[in-house]
Amino acid sequence: MGMTGLSRIVAVFSVIVVVVAIAAFFGGMYAGRPGTQAPAIQTVTVGSTVTVTRIVTQSVIATPTPTTPTSTPTPTPPIALPSKIVLGLAIPLSGGQADAGKRVFWGIMAAVKWVNEVYGGVNLYGKKIPLEVKYYDDESKKENVISYTERLITVDKVHFLLSTYSSPLVFAQAPVAEKYKMLLMNVGGASDTINEQGYKYIVTVWTPASMYLWSALDALKSVDPAAKKVAIMYKDDEFNRAAGMGASKKAKELGFDVIYEKVYPTDIKDFSPYITDLARLGADALIVSAHYADGQLLTKQLADAGVNFKLIAINVAPCLADYYKTLGTLAEGILCPSQWEPGLRFTPDLAKRMGLEWFGPTTDEFMRFFNNVTGDPKILPSYHTGAGAAGVLLLVKAIEIAQSLDQTAVREAFNKLNIMTFFGLFRIDPATGKQIAHEMVLTQWQGGKLVIVWPSDAAEKKLYYPLPTWDE
Repeated sequence: MGMTGLSRIVAVFSVIVVVVAIAAFFGGMYAGRPGTQAPAIQTVTVGSTVTVTRIVTQSVIATPTPTTPTSTPTPTPPIALPSKIVLGLAIPLSGGQADAGKRVFWGIMAAVKWVNEVYGGVNLYGKKIPLEVKYYDDESKKENVISYTERLITVDKVHFLLSTYSSPLVFAQAPVAEKYKMLLMNVGGASDTINEQGYKYIVTVWTPASMYLWSALDALKSVDPAAKKVAIMYKDDEFNRAAGMGASKKAKELGFDVIYEKVYPTDIKDFSPYITDLARLGADALIVSAHYADGQLLTKQLADAGVNFKLIAINVAPCLADYYKTLGTLAEGILCPSQWEPGLRFTPDLAKRMGLEWFGPTTDEFMRFFNNVTGDPKILPSYHTGAGAAGVLLLVKAIEIAQSLDQTAVREAFNKLNIMTFFGLFRIDPATGKQIAHEMVLTQWQGGKLVIVWPSDAAEKKLYYPLPTWDE
């Protein structure tokens, strides 16, 4: 073939390539466009003065610019951006769950301060929008949680919901959020069953309750292979049933003999009948799933009765500073599984080494904001504090990924998050919203301080084992 024929083929081929490229360009621009029907518009009032108009849509409609095809126009937000993003919550600041509830609340407020004062607000279409919190004290009552949650949605018109504290209360709250198709950021309920009801709008930051006491059993197996007999007790509510049954299953998998497994009522005032049984059986370890009041009561009655174990692990109660303030040296050596402690150092450098995105303050930065919120440097955070803060930080990231305030869009954005904060790792099961990445540690009271003792590579102190007798 001569050069002239070859040149003609090349020329024709070039024209075809140009035509295909142009078709691909415009096809790509229109492929994701919605239909001609206008998006639904919802107008809500935030507070008494600010009116926000929100267009409920997830699509950004692009308009081709034929004169400058290589430039990227500044995206126009498909929503009228609010002057603030309002987070709503009902939280137990009084009643039986107040000790932990207050710490969740302080964590939330500390994170909001960091977002507003350091990060500058939530980034939506290049604009930084501050957070605001609207809250009610639910007094640890289910009926209040239900009514306040509905009020936050229908009257206060908050943009997003943060959960109350404790699994029983969150279990009552979740159906309300689901009814209105409102995202519920679960910072207060670890029960597995919360995420097993088929809800589409709940996201949980906690390690599931069924795994809470595993670290105590792992530690016992490691430090004392000869220990065989385990006693397990748990309160009859959503969280503690999951944790207690999870502990029983794990103990059997590890080869322990579960010689005693009892469920006790939620309103218990006296553990004497259970303690009598425990004294007779002589277990090596006592594993208990409780909340604050019952966990503290059981510890005191065990000490009064002089019933000893080589290891005692109790959920929730020993993780709170008031436990030691109330019991003093009786708290020494008691173990508590924890979702987070200030001594647990997740850092931007660690995130980088793991190939993960980091977001939020470091632990030291967070502690400064926490102290500012409480106004008392003597008040110590608990893992409940870290969970509350993490919920805010993760919600901010999801909103930014979605570039929307639409509930469904933000919920779907959570499925994309694989991230680290000072609270630890975060990743959820897309179908249920259950947490699948966060890991727990085991803490112990030693010398008046709650320190991390397990796993060994995260430990601040060596696990103190076996426990001394109560008289010692």
